[in-house]
Amino acid sequence: MRAEPTREWQATVDHTRREAMRTISEIRQGVVNEEDIDKMQNFILFALALMLMEGDKKWARAKINAELMSLMKENQ
Repeated sequence: MRAEPTREWQATVDHTRREAMRTISEIRQGVVNEEDIDKMQNFILFALALMLMEGDKKWARAKINAELMSLMKENQ
């Protein structure tokens, strides 16, 4: 059974999500800075490493969760 995230970990995840979405928005607007591009690159490389460590089944579940979060954000 999976443990629920601590408040601290949830805050870290929320902050990372906000920063990633802000960076993507700035990329779309053409105003992103080099530091944010570097952070996004590191995050993507980290996600790919995690993808290899956790395997295809967990990654498939995470993908579904991400798609659901995206749909919920669109409906707000």
